[in-house]
Amino acid sequence: MRRSAIAALLAVCSAAAPAAWIETKSGPFVVYSDSGDDNARDALYRLEQFRFLFGESLGKRDLHTVWPVTVLVVKPEKNQPLPPLGFTRDGWLAVWPAGSVPPPSFFRRLALLFIEDNWTGRMPGTLEQTFATLFSTLQIQSGKVTLGIPPAPGERTREWALLQYLLTNSDTATRTRVLLSNLAAGADEGAAFRNSFDQPKSAIDAALDRYLAAGQFLTLTLPAKPLNPEIAFSIVPALPSRVRVLPGDRLMAAGAPAAEVRAAYQQAIDQRPGPLAFEGLGLALLAEKQPTDARQALEAMKAQMDDTPGAFARGLLELGLFDQAAQKNPRWAEPYIRAAAKESGPVRKAYLLKKAAELGPRNPVTWRHLAQAQFDAKQYADAEKSWHAAARAARTEDERAALVRAREAFEQARYDAEAAEKARLRKEEQDEVERVRRQALESIRRKEQELSRPAPSGAKVEKWWDGPPVETFTGTLHNVACQGSRARLGVRDAAGKAASFLVSDPSKVVILNQDQTQTQLSCGPQKPPRRVKIEYAAKPGAPAEVVTIEFLK
Repeated sequence: MRRSAIAALLAVCSAAAPAAWIETKSGPFVVYSDSGDDNARDALYRLEQFRFLFGESLGKRDLHTVWPVTVLVVKPEKNQPLPPLGFTRDGWLAVWPAGSVPPPSFFRRLALLFIEDNWTGRMPGTLEQTFATLFSTLQIQSGKVTLGIPPAPGERTREWALLQYLLTNSDTATRTRVLLSNLAAGADEGAAFRNSFDQPKSAIDAALDRYLAAGQFLTLTLPAKPLNPEIAFSIVPALPSRVRVLPGDRLMAAGAPAAEVRAAYQQAIDQRPGPLAFEGLGLALLAEKQPTDARQALEAMKAQMDDTPGAFARGLLELGLFDQAAQKNPRWAEPYIRAAAKESGPVRKAYLLKKAAELGPRNPVTWRHLAQAQFDAKQYADAEKSWHAAARAARTEDERAALVRAREAFEQARYDAEAAEKARLRKEEQDEVERVRRQALESIRRKEQELSRPAPSGAKVEKWWDGPPVETFTGTLHNVACQGSRARLGVRDAAGKAASFLVSDPSKVVILNQDQTQTQLSCGPQKPPRRVKIEYAAKPGAPAEVVTIEFLK
């Protein structure tokens, strides 16, 4: 946009008296007009009819958008090109010359916006763009709607012809919704066509060939949604504070240089300071990479916004007030993404990213970051689901292939982490058993040292063992029968007579080699049988309980 045109735009919007602008809204749409009630209502009527019919084709009623869609219906400006639907301070914005219908490119962009904000899955290839192109030529007139009007010749691809053929044919229109839903859910193309039409895709392709050979694209007339604009759409005067920022909003949506956008918002502030203008100024300064000045402008916005209607979500986000930004626009995923980036703990990070993924399920980057956070939090099953969701949300086949490779690397890392955790737990258990045995051995050795020292004359000799009386058995160990945490020792004495002893708690039994180093019992037959000396506590009417076992040479 040339500088002279921008200056003219500022002059037109600024010169208009605030009362000359009116406002009407419905659903996600807000229409401002300086050219009369009828033009405003006509624009809103077309928008609402398009939303209704496009939603019906997707099988989704009452389509919404994450951000409002604002349309400025203005008096025609000579030699002024219409900017496309663009993003601005508080949502999407477009300009319609009064008394005319915007070009198909506007409705194509609007259709893609509806798909992005309402569809969970992603259709393969360029099917979404083709679907939007088909509906971009929708004609709304006198309560009737015509679907299937051909677009520009360069957009009449075979894929467009397929959708046009299926959706303008009353026998296949309803089934086509099922087809699109299955494809968006990741179904195989062949299976999706069979499930939707009870015939293979080759049969549909053959019918399409005959349709194309005939050389005529049929259209379908649909009834419009019953809607009386005079009753449904109330007209109110536009707020002066909103009118003052329209030039800046319009320039931002058109992608004008940041300095020109900043000048427009500054002019609004010069006329009368207000939070809407300060928010726009702050965002423009951020685009100019002037963070200090931008923060001052946004702080001024925050100080004035308490009693003023408006979204202010983007300004609050840039101030780092993520919770307040999310409250201002509950459908917006970005506050949760920014908040997660500030979190160091993986559990809290995963929670915030899960909220973001639920609000923006078609963003593969969010799913990938969520999967990593869940992995770090050891939520392995949830992380695997997030990786699959990331692959389904991929925008291209190359991106999907990269995500599949990353998921495979994650799965290997998951197995390694689980194996390491199991090994750590086993080692901790073994270390604990070893600690208990070492303490028991050290206790025995201390008692032995005490017994080996001669007792002072006249001193009373104390026994080191304070348990039940201990007896000794010497023979050969033939078998260890393990039963859970218990074990039964099968032994024979020097005469070959069989006996058995019980080990109720292995952690309380000291097992030694003849060199006094610790060892362990092995379950099952002892091959060959081993000579042992066993100290045990005899129990009347019950198996003898082992206290110590010493393997002899």
